[in-house]
Amino acid sequence: MLQSLVYMSSATEPFDDDALERLLDHARMRNTEDGLTGMLVHRSGRFMQLLEGPYDRVMATYSRILEDDRHGDVALLVEESLHTRRFPDWTMAYDRSDDADVPEGFSAFLGSGDQSADRSRSRELLRWFRNHPLADPTASGGKHRR
Repeated sequence: MLQSLVYMSSATEPFDDDALERLLDHARMRNTEDGLTGMLVHRSGRFMQLLEGPYDRVMATYSRILEDDRHGDVALLVEESLHTRRFPDWTMAYDRSDDADVPEGFSAFLGSGDQSADRSRSRELLRWFRNHPLADPTASGGKHRR
């Protein structure tokens, strides 16, 4: 049995593209070591992350996030058991304000949407984050890009 959880938080300091790339590199290395997969979504200083893997590793990672001073307003949204991973490849979706090349490992999830038929609460929360103005405190009705 695998564990999955989804949380949302606010960055306590701004993240530029370079900082996001460093965060992704660190997350990939650490999560690979811990046997975790999932998706980390960033938009306008807000993060939503789905973690999945062995229960003890998922919960230890979430505990580290709760103690990390880069995260504010951390809220656990969903916690559930899984039989199979929903996100077997670690990716990171984010909002991009220009047309520069998207670094390897970044997802077009925010810009192009999600074609999955998965209707789990976790997947629906990620879709909500992509579409809902409350997840983007700076929303101005503009088009979100990857």
